Amino acid sequence: MAIVNKCSVVVAVLLAAAGTVLVSMPASAQDAHQNLDGFWNALFDEDEPERIPGPDQGDYAGLPITPAAVSVAQTWDPEVLTIPYLQCRPHPSLYGIRGVGSLRIWEDLDPQTLRQVAIHTWIVAWEAQRDIWMDGRPHPPQWAAHSWAGYSTGHWVGDVLHVHTDDYKRGWTRRNGLPTDDRATFDERMFRDGQILTDVTMVSDPEYLTEPLVKSTEYQKVANTNFATYPCREVTEIPRHEGDIPMHLPNQTAVEQEYAVRNHVPIKAAEGGADTMFPEYQDTMKKLPPNPPLRRIEQQEQQQDKADENL
Repeated sequence: MAIVNKCSVVVAVLLAAAGTVLVSMPASAQDAHQNLDGFWNALFDEDEPERIPGPDQGDYAGLPITPAAVSVAQTWDPEVLTIPYLQCRPHPSLYGIRGVGSLRIWEDLDPQTLRQVAIHTWIVAWEAQRDIWMDGRPHPPQWAAHSWAGYSTGHWVGDVLHVHTDDYKRGWTRRNGLPTDDRATFDERMFRDGQILTDVTMVSDPEYLTEPLVKSTEYQKVANTNFATYPCREVTEIPRHEGDIPMHLPNQTAVEQEYAVRNHVPIKAAEGGADTMFPEYQDTMKKLPPNPPLRRIEQQEQQQDKADENL
């Protein structure tokens, strides 16, 4: 009995020591952080009209855009999305996080140290996957090819994941033609409060933004789910002559002005700019010239459509 009791004591001591090691090793191997793993459904409480049906062409108010951005956006025609080679084009990562569809997040851990190697995000629309590297690996060289996802690196500050992304292709900040340059970058702050995940993005673009464009997106966690595949097949929706690209010339502004006139927004205010972001701009709007009659704008559009048909 004495021998058995001694053995029991030894086993208990060893188990206690092992338990101490198992508890302390992860804490010493890596810093504690929030667990963002799982499936998340997008919430559209704040900006459903912009993210689902999409904003009207010509609606640029409240955005710190440059005149160059407006000039590019004025040439955009939504029918361009019917061109086959553009139908399966994914959103760039700076816009993809705000796109439609659910989000999946999972992490890769080093099997020896349990440190995070990467955090992966997958958005169901176009099966857009992004790798956020957490292991401090060197940045690709300047001559490396850009991608729709870009190159993302991250680190934890408390329970907030800080992510920096660059090296993505030229894309858009809004689905009405407002562009982003391929030199743009964006930073994110991702954090969760219970079952709600918040992602705050800050886009910096030296070509098309006068200051960072800040937006927030929220997701709600979903249990016991999975993603379906997102097959995309190019089809000819509208027959066109070879080389025919839908677009507006820079001086064809009637389409953009129609939004402002129909919604009783001064045309100058609808063109956006950093000053339109603030409540004080309402005083400026009172001094802007009145809009032309809607009938005149519609006539200009009809004349332009006829001119395009004769080309």
